[in-house]
Amino acid sequence: MKKFKRLFSAISVLFIFGTTLLLAEIKVAPYYSLQFIEGAFIPNIGEWNFSINLLSDLGVIVKPQGSKHSFVGFYELKYMGPGLRSQEGEKFTDRAMDHMLVFRHTYNISEIYFLKSQIDYMKEYKRTGTNEVWGTGLYDFSRTGGLVSFGRKFSDKLSVAITEQYHFLDFPNYTDLFAEFQSGGENLESSTGKQNHRLYQTGVSVDYYANRFTFDIILQNYIKQKVTVETVQLDGTYYSSALQKDTIITFADGYKQKLFEDKVDIEPTLSYKIKSSNQNYLHFKTVGSTETPTYYSDYYSYNELSFSVPLAFMLGEKWEVSSSPLFGIKTYSKRQTRDGDGNYTNEKQKNNLFLLNSGFTFKPNAVTRTTLFYVFQVQSSNMKFEKYLPYNYSASYIGIKFDYSY
Repeated sequence: MKKFKRLFSAISVLFIFGTTLLLAEIKVAPYYSLQFIEGAFIPNIGEWNFSINLLSDLGVIVKPQGSKHSFVGFYELKYMGPGLRSQEGEKFTDRAMDHMLVFRHTYNISEIYFLKSQIDYMKEYKRTGTNEVWGTGLYDFSRTGGLVSFGRKFSDKLSVAITEQYHFLDFPNYTDLFAEFQSGGENLESSTGKQNHRLYQTGVSVDYYANRFTFDIILQNYIKQKVTVETVQLDGTYYSSALQKDTIITFADGYKQKLFEDKVDIEPTLSYKIKSSNQNYLHFKTVGSTETPTYYSDYYSYNELSFSVPLAFMLGEKWEVSSSPLFGIKTYSKRQTRDGDGNYTNEKQKNNLFLLNSGFTFKPNAVTRTTLFYVFQVQSSNMKFEKYLPYNYSASYIGIKFDYSY
């Protein structure tokens, strides 16, 4: 809360200072955006349930007349209820609520150069069950940081932008339960804060004709989380002195095109992600087991390929039909899959995802959209141990979505 107050004060000072310096005739435009989704998801395992998702933005755009500067500040509230998940490691019953505050500045240096900067703060709350209280989730976190982006327009067909980001993520409730058990609960400080990390991101985007190519490198440097090793160390634990470091490299290429006299929008996108982590995994048969654990190196590194083809068909000025199939394959570098009893095999784990979004949209005016949608999802994996998390299932999600922006 103190970090939030300090960040809010800094944003207020910068906003007042910037607008005071540029106190020509100032144009101020408030804006509001709302997205509300309600539906029912029906998996082939477990119980079906209702889901509600909410996204709301409230902000203001400030632009001094005749100036090359513009400012945007907004608050965003996001709630994601129980439902289908395409992210591995999440259950259907998980819920999340985000509060985000953003201050953004754009400086159009000339007709071909621009500079953007941003500072932001986000607080995310997570619930993994209906009996869990908001604010006590193990993976609740706050994120503080910002970005700087510099771009150049070489021609009407080619532009390039380079973006640098830094964020610090703090997990106040996270604790290493196994480390806490080993220490007998006496040294809680050593088992807390192990998910806290610094995130550095460098990105390049290239727009060429109808193509957009992006390249991102993310470095996650953990503050306290040490790397596990195969043998017991001098302090009686399996942690080395090295800290966990993860690297995520993503390549993506999208092609956006209008066809048939602008009545059809298509944007096929190909993405490839490489995650490399120095973290390993020790598998204990039971909690508190005195047997030597099984050691698995390079447990969290993987490659992921995804391909999507969003399509939108315009039926007059007020109606639209859309479809967006997505295919994804995630292959772990060394992680071995497990059979139905939890025993590890010699086969590397692989997850496959197929996701089909379809919708029928009514647009009565320029600010509102109402969509009846249907989502079909199939996830398959050679991971057969599903005592805690689902890996092999199919599910349907049907509902209504309302969008309003002003």
